[in-house]
Amino acid sequence: MRFAHGVLWKWLPSRRSDATSIFLVLIALPWVFAQPPPPGPHEESGDGDEVSHDHHDHGRGGGFLEEKLLILAIGLALGGALFIFLLRWWKIRAEKRKILMRSDTEIEVLPLGEAAKSVPKYWTGFRESKNDTRAKATEDLAFDELHYAPHEDMKFFQDMLNKTYKDIVTRDRKCPTQTHGSTAGGCPCVQKDGDPGLPTGYQLLRAIRVEDSAMFRRYTERRERIKQCREGCEPLEPTTLTRQAIESYTKSWLPMWIWSKEPPIAELDHSLNEVYLWHGTPVRQGLAIAQDDFKISLAGSGNGSMFGEGLYFAESCTKADEYARDDTGHYSDVRALLLCRVCMGRIHYTTEPEPDALQKFLDGERDSTLADLAASRNTFREFVVYDAEQVYPEYVLLYKRLHQSETPEPLPKELPFLLELPLYWKNVCENPHSPGFREHWLVKEKIRELIERLANGTSSLGGPYTVAKVMRVEDSKLWLRYMETKHQLTLEAQKTRFPPPNELDGMPRSGHSLTGSIVQEFHGDEAISVETMSPGLNELLLWHGTSEWGAKGIASKGFRVGQAKHGRRFGDGVYLAEDLAKSLAYCNRGANGHRYVLLCRALCGNMYYTESYGLDSIVPEDAHSILAYPERNSPREFIVFNESHVYPEYIIEFQ
Repeated sequence: MRFAHGVLWKWLPSRRSDATSIFLVLIALPWVFAQPPPPGPHEESGDGDEVSHDHHDHGRGGGFLEEKLLILAIGLALGGALFIFLLRWWKIRAEKRKILMRSDTEIEVLPLGEAAKSVPKYWTGFRESKNDTRAKATEDLAFDELHYAPHEDMKFFQDMLNKTYKDIVTRDRKCPTQTHGSTAGGCPCVQKDGDPGLPTGYQLLRAIRVEDSAMFRRYTERRERIKQCREGCEPLEPTTLTRQAIESYTKSWLPMWIWSKEPPIAELDHSLNEVYLWHGTPVRQGLAIAQDDFKISLAGSGNGSMFGEGLYFAESCTKADEYARDDTGHYSDVRALLLCRVCMGRIHYTTEPEPDALQKFLDGERDSTLADLAASRNTFREFVVYDAEQVYPEYVLLYKRLHQSETPEPLPKELPFLLELPLYWKNVCENPHSPGFREHWLVKEKIRELIERLANGTSSLGGPYTVAKVMRVEDSKLWLRYMETKHQLTLEAQKTRFPPPNELDGMPRSGHSLTGSIVQEFHGDEAISVETMSPGLNELLLWHGTSEWGAKGIASKGFRVGQAKHGRRFGDGVYLAEDLAKSLAYCNRGANGHRYVLLCRALCGNMYYTESYGLDSIVPEDAHSILAYPERNSPREFIVFNESHVYPEYIIEFQ
């Protein structure tokens, strides 16, 4: 037995990753421990002991054999069960890490059709560049995009929040301490003098515009049907708080070119009671609505349906905020309000709960319900529609609640609040922590052309280059690692400013990087939004040339510092370039003769600048990267020390 134990002890560790070996060990262990104990010294010292021992063995007879067989059977059963469990565990683990290959080209988007005539002029999805004011939307145009609203628009949206706020509490406001249930007039914790009390206002963090040709087409077609079947619609009295806020913003006594730009809202058809209204929701759910529209099937699932199963909206952001929940992780203490275009049409008016109000819509008598609880209960008016096509969710506003003496503050332009995931990712509304995702998306033709333009615009030699294929890497594990690094770097940047490349090399016109400058020249938000980059962190878009298998390996597991096959004249790090020609020089052609380059996000942070061809001195400890500009006559190169500072977002295959 001692020999068997020794063999197993030495044999197991070398094969602990082998499921079959573990299974065999589990089978062998019961047999080993079922062996009779070896004779000890006392058993060999005298005849009496030996005789006694012999009689003892003979007395057990076949019982000992049966005992061994029983233990062996139990061991086999337990071993088999554990073996099956391990196999399933490894299979699930492998599935989680398995890369799913998806394609944007397989997702068909309904074109605008007649809705092309009504596309808001401030939308940018149909334009070649952001400054292209001559472009017009055409009927065959199809798009499905989310865009960060420009920083200069934040003043308007903050003004909308301020002017539609009302200091009223209802039973629908949840207790923030979770100690009170639903209470008429609100629990003590949400009263004006409570703790934390009723929010005294809302701090806007970011605004996201939804540009979706299919949703917009359905909305405009439904609006047209209402117009055709209604001779007239009794107007809303009084007008909504949102309309009042918009009109007061546009009627400043100062000329608009002095104090602001034109507000980013559409011209509405007030004869059909078309209005802008609020809808509160958690952030990820709000993003899901922005991607896939409202679902009537889910109406009333969260907060009841006092006026029938429909979609509920408010003119006051305070009322909508009652239904906005904060989320976990990145969105802790962050909520979302959807600013929606709603066509109310002919309205059913009521001042009390009326669950049967839906029937008036089904009978064709009315298109919506206005629940005027402000008149009957001194609370809020609520607006209900029963057809999702009567709503277009145009904006998602991310915000935080303010309490007591807190007041809204201007938003910093250099370090804006960003979503947890890029806007153009298909998984933007998913939780990257659980269950996570690992997908490579073949991008549609429009994005391939955009990347090709970026490639040729950033190459100093050769070309023009033809991009054969582009894969977008959506990997939650790699992304979370990158975002955690970005968060830590943001904290550093709040204490110490990181000089940008154009300050370090003394060339103000060079910008942060060549890639960033090119992206700003044309409409790239659908693939690479400069709005998602943080200039204050020296976050740049840079190229990395490699082999076919190198590109796939990096996109799968991330960069590995210290494993580069090429020279490391500036030490260990991830070597990146703004000039495509520089990166192509490091590429090995694949079996198909193509070359592979990664387009990466890189957090360069505090950069050590050198004009030498190698390290000319000791790099400061607080440096995150090196900006190398050898003798000012070679392409600039960026060497990032930590692999977590780089995210390989696109695999680009060049012919």
